[in-house]
Amino acid sequence: MATKLFVPVVAAIGVLAGCQSSGWQHRHGTDHPLVGSIVDVGAQAVVEEADLLAAIAGADIVLIGESHGNRDHHRIQAELVRNLGDTVNGVVFEMIGTDQQATVALHLSDRPGDTEGLGPALDWAESGWPEWELYEPIAAATLAVDAEIVGGNLPGAAVAALMKNGLDVLDPTLVERTGLNEPLDPDLEVRLVETLDQAHCGFAPDDLLPAMLDVQRGRDAQMADRLVAVKGRGQSVLIAGSEHVRRDWGVPHYLGRLKPDARVVSIALREVDERLTALPVDLPYDFVWFTPRRQPMGFDPCEAYRQQLERLDAGLRPTASAGPSHG
Repeated sequence: MATKLFVPVVAAIGVLAGCQSSGWQHRHGTDHPLVGSIVDVGAQAVVEEADLLAAIAGADIVLIGESHGNRDHHRIQAELVRNLGDTVNGVVFEMIGTDQQATVALHLSDRPGDTEGLGPALDWAESGWPEWELYEPIAAATLAVDAEIVGGNLPGAAVAALMKNGLDVLDPTLVERTGLNEPLDPDLEVRLVETLDQAHCGFAPDDLLPAMLDVQRGRDAQMADRLVAVKGRGQSVLIAGSEHVRRDWGVPHYLGRLKPDARVVSIALREVDERLTALPVDLPYDFVWFTPRRQPMGFDPCEAYRQQLERLDAGLRPTASAGPSHG
């Protein structure tokens, strides 16, 4: 087994190195002192790519968090999936609903290997996610290692019902096995609600925050459930926003209930910023990989999305793309 894992790890060193230096697709922040660094948060040390690859090779479940519109993040995700190789049974996508699984299966049955056409089959342009061009390489990498493309998110109708009526609208067996029927630790819940409020720049009405909390928890629990279901005797991988792969209240929280003995590695791909320029990196992940930014240093997403956020504050339902994306 060790020999099997050694080959892709060594081969990947040169491949992933192309994501750094002149290979970056985004240019803002390329002179930042942490750009390109991979930090082992537990050890508070900068590590080599080979160390990260060895860690995920030994994991049961690998969570790779992104900033949704960052091309460098998607490129790294695709290479990580490729280098895990045929130990991966399934790659779960936050961006694909569980109700779209049949569409994925039907498209790939009719047109095997056609990941370029999968986006249109899923009506991706209407989904509110960044263009399919960014995610297609991850889908192609998934098929290249003979793994399944898995829808991990709650269906849109379930999210709408959650916003209106709470967690009781979900499948009661999902609620029970993931522990959604049990309240979060009060301090953890307060911090999560504060994070959701900050993600919407303080524009979310106070009476809407409990519903937003239910949606966040429901999505995390659903993705955890799918990861466990497709893991089998191999590995499963999650592609999701970085907030979903946090070890405190994200998907790992529910994996602890579903699969307490699983070896879970959480990786955050994070754009550099002026607030964090050196160790320590006190963030709730196992590894943080720093990349350039899509927008210049000092860019204020709250100002950029002010009109959409003000609509939310007025009580209107936000669109799928409304507000700065925090995953």
